[in-house]
Amino acid sequence: MTNTSILISIITVTYNAGDFIEKTIENVAFQTYPNIEYIIVDGGSTDHTVEIIKKHTNVVTRWISEPDKGIYDAMNKGIKMSTGELIGIVNASDYYEPNAIEVMANAYQNHKDCGIFHGNINLLNEDGSFFKLKKPDTDLTHLSNGFTLYHPTFFVTRATYEQRGLYDTQFKITADYDFALRCSLACVKFYYVDKVISNFCIGGISSTDRAKCLEESRQVLINNGIQVATADETYQKWLKNERKNMFYRTVYDFMRRFLPNKFMSKIVLRFSVK
Repeated sequence: MTNTSILISIITVTYNAGDFIEKTIENVAFQTYPNIEYIIVDGGSTDHTVEIIKKHTNVVTRWISEPDKGIYDAMNKGIKMSTGELIGIVNASDYYEPNAIEVMANAYQNHKDCGIFHGNINLLNEDGSFFKLKKPDTDLTHLSNGFTLYHPTFFVTRATYEQRGLYDTQFKITADYDFALRCSLACVKFYYVDKVISNFCIGGISSTDRAKCLEESRQVLINNGIQVATADETYQKWLKNERKNMFYRTVYDFMRRFLPNKFMSKIVLRFSVK
């Protein structure tokens, strides 16, 4: 039986998310775990995001709306505002499985020697339709080869953030990778839950954003003690794999436009998408 006395903090960071923030708020409201502290950190939206947040103050425990220095700065603000023992972060365009918080609360209660809990993720197309189920590589020795875990599924203990620090805001895209690698190298224990935790919209990631992501990931390796030559070699492998992924993704998107869903459901493209 789940011990519901443990307070779980959930953080959502937003900016001009009026078209989808309500779905995320309602997703948190209807979780099967009752003891949730819900915090929204808005970056000073100019659309109707704040009006929607105000409409749901029965669900949202605390919220702020002010300019920030990027998504990880906003996450750090939310973590500092939170008071729960375990902290999850769900983006404004994403949502948890209905029992995700209960599943992670159970894992935490049974494995309190661990600092980071994570699981599987459903990747969604821009229209919200299912694209691919992804499971992480649970061998943490592979983290220096790339970020093979899924940050939207992370539930991190307050003690881990206090001991290992928050997200490094010098990284605009890959601070989650830096945080995971930093924790792994510091021997923080990760606990894998073999269940879908989060549903993540991969959206339209531009080639410029992907290039920046890989460049930042290279710097993450160097900042965490990986030799420059090794980081450069790994970076070249990422570039090669990215070209393959972009090709397959382009083919997949083309086929979705012209083939009926009943045929697309039978097509499986086996490639990784970060």
